[in-house]
Amino acid sequence: MAVGPEQYFAEAMAILGREGAAGLKLHPLCRAVGVTSGSFYHHFGGWSGFVGALLAHWEADQTARLVALAAQTPDASARVTVLKELAVTVPHAAEAAIRVWAALDPDVGRAQRRVDDERRAAVRWVVAGIVDDPVVVERLAVLGLSVLVGFQQTCAPPVPEVLAGLLDDVESVVRAHAR
Repeated sequence: MAVGPEQYFAEAMAILGREGAAGLKLHPLCRAVGVTSGSFYHHFGGWSGFVGALLAHWEADQTARLVALAAQTPDASARVTVLKELAVTVPHAAEAAIRVWAALDPDVGRAQRRVDDERRAAVRWVVAGIVDDPVVVERLAVLGLSVLVGFQQTCAPPVPEVLAGLLDDVESVVRAHAR
């Protein structure tokens, strides 16, 4: 069976979730995927190529894909619930590790900021569908992202039901401001 980049990314996120960035190393990753380091170099050229590809994949899969799924919901009010439900499915332990890694590696830090900016923009877009005041929309977008990030940083191991409850509370606040 041929191994593609997706398998490397899935294993890398699992390692990040279990061991943090310090545990994400070439040989343990290759062992987990079931390949030699030659296969790794064939796919990514080197460690920096892998890290760049992993971060691009994470950004696309855990941000752009989720926003696209929410956008498929034609009803603006229902999009709030859909985005909330999708947020619970993010790999929270791995993302907490990426945040720690971002503080140590400028490239990872830039990717983290892009993801945060894209997510805040997505929340802003969803909230603006039901709230008229742009100042309130911005505050609620920051609140929603802050709850997600705060959960990732303070709840280890992450319990999806806890986040779901927190996001239910955010949804209630958003709906209280709805037109």
